Amino acid sequence: MTSSDVVIIGGGPGGAATAISLLAHAPALSVTLIEATRYEASRVGESLPPLTRSLLETLDLWEAFTALGARESFGTSAVWGQVNVVDNEFIFMPANTGWQLDRSSFDAMLANEAKKRGAVVMLGTSLRGVQKIEDGWQLNLSTGSQVLTKFVVDATGGSASFARRAGAYFVDLDRLVGISRFFECDEGDARLMVETFAEGWWYTAGLPNGKRVTCCVTDADLAQRMKLNETDAWQQQLSTTSTVAKITNMRKPCSTITVRSTNSRLLDPVCADDWLAVGDAASRFDPLSSQGIVKALRSGIFASYAIGDILLRGDDAALRRYQRFVTEEFRSYLQTRLKYYRQEQRWPDSEFWRRRHEHYCATLTLTGLKHGGRDIPRVVAPATTL
Repeated sequence: MTSSDVVIIGGGPGGAATAISLLAHAPALSVTLIEATRYEASRVGESLPPLTRSLLETLDLWEAFTALGARESFGTSAVWGQVNVVDNEFIFMPANTGWQLDRSSFDAMLANEAKKRGAVVMLGTSLRGVQKIEDGWQLNLSTGSQVLTKFVVDATGGSASFARRAGAYFVDLDRLVGISRFFECDEGDARLMVETFAEGWWYTAGLPNGKRVTCCVTDADLAQRMKLNETDAWQQQLSTTSTVAKITNMRKPCSTITVRSTNSRLLDPVCADDWLAVGDAASRFDPLSSQGIVKALRSGIFASYAIGDILLRGDDAALRRYQRFVTEEFRSYLQTRLKYYRQEQRWPDSEFWRRRHEHYCATLTLTGLKHGGRDIPRVVAPATTL
């Protein structure tokens, strides 16, 4: 049996960023990072907007990132709310370059950097059991070993496996799924292209590993109705697009179709006395935002401040600040999402678009919730969700 001041479960961007930032912010704390895989399989989530650079520089990761050879992207394009393609060039932004990357390589780089900086990194290891003890947690691992820790960070993505065992639950605001496939493609503009259709929207982007990802985004019940998990049905729907199909046309598929949940959701609560959640385990944004990795890195940095403050300085307000940060970030995202979806008015009878135009409430209310004697803001779901 081993011990660690902080154990982070999940080695994606949120978990690794927490480890890296915590080792810089609170070097007196020991940190263990547990990752169920060895980063061998492809991961979806490929786009980095220009503002990512400032976060990577904050974490002192810029040099390691540039060594990955991510494909530079100088803008995005969309057929959204009109029939013509509208380009959004990054050159007009303070940071004028984005990137399309291989997520497995990116995540592996982050975990390796955490190891270099002093974290104990355990790959191919998953959580099998949790036991609350007097001064923290006993974690039972798939290797048969146990780790004792004062504080746990849940960075397990959409499963939030530790937080849900600790009594938290998700407030789900829609039923969005992404049905994606990879194609061989080593040339052309890497920029992200988005195009709406009657029951959702598509996106495609060039990646640095000689591949192109193409994905249909819609609600789970509509995807089931259209049988989008079947290759022929997926290809038939793709063929109805005017721009995404043209970009993907004549490319050779190099993967099967993958379906994953991409619905907007917020964990309630995001933290308690001796644990907190980061990245998609804390909240998940619509892939339209292209903010998933940015959000994960940012939440990891803020989480490290909260953990250091409570463990080293006994700052009782640290977790309240972190909960407030995640909740307000999510509230702002919802308001922006509503604005963008309302720009598409071409299919008034479509179930997908009608749900977003008529039934969505972009406000959240906060109430007081006691955790360990302290008040933690709690999210209450809108009266009507998708």
